[in-house]
Amino acid sequence: MNQKKLNGFRRLYFDLSKRRYPNHIVHDPKTSPEHRRLVSEICEWATQMGFTFYTRVYTKWGEIIDIVIPELPRPFVEVRHSEEKKVKEYLRDYDDKRIFVDTRDPYKLL
Repeated sequence: MNQKKLNGFRRLYFDLSKRRYPNHIVHDPKTSPEHRRLVSEICEWATQMGFTFYTRVYTKWGEIIDIVIPELPRPFVEVRHSEEKKVKEYLRDYDDKRIFVDTRDPYKLL
């Protein structure tokens, strides 16, 4: 993705008052070791594929997304472990933009 498209994506979705650097892994210390490990593995995969990624992104609608990979068709990656399970209506609201990954079975996307 070229820089112009990447900047447009950031303007559209990111809370620009919170600075996030591309290709830097930032972990929440309150998450489980399994959560942090899986976030690191996904970021490593993105690096190997040549994708730009952002971690712990503050969105314009007030959420914190674990990983954002703008080049993917569904760019918002949520890693779930200790977080409470989301209800089906919540999952359905974001079908077109989010991927949910569970730490107990990371190869099964929710």
